[in-house]
Amino acid sequence: MALGTTKVWHLSFVVRDLETVIGNWAELLDVPVPEIMQVPAAEEAPAYTDDRLGDYTDCRIAVLEMENIKMEFVQPGESESPWKDFLKKEGEGLQHISFLVPDAKEAKAALNEKLGIHDPYHIGFYPDGTYAFYSTKDKLGTELNIKSEESNTDLIKRILANREKPLSELQ
Repeated sequence: MALGTTKVWHLSFVVRDLETVIGNWAELLDVPVPEIMQVPAAEEAPAYTDDRLGDYTDCRIAVLEMENIKMEFVQPGESESPWKDFLKKEGEGLQHISFLVPDAKEAKAALNEKLGIHDPYHIGFYPDGTYAFYSTKDKLGTELNIKSEESNTDLIKRILANREKPLSELQ
């Protein structure tokens, strides 16, 4: 059993000063400065860390799309988040490599079988897709983000109707 793909979707970096970093990359590559966005609210894209629904709207994000890959830059806010935790522990730098997989369950099984990693510590749901952060730094040198395309409309409705419940009770 394998991950299901060898194509990298994006590289994600945690930074302290988003404007400066993306401005420097845009100047170096002679491309437009990407738009800065807020991480979406739970109503749009609920996300859990350690099985608890979080609010990450004070985190800002920009994506630099190049010919062969995307580079994502995240500036954590004051609230607790996976990005703030990374910045505290590691400083600025590469937080994860993201792969878009055809089957998230198969990818999760491969992580378990090959690396002994069972569950993501952070998972987010968009209406048409899921992303999941796995703690793989000690085995792969960085974390993995496993992305999959799937309908989450019904799950998002259950989450929003039961915000206090852990994700494990809603899936």
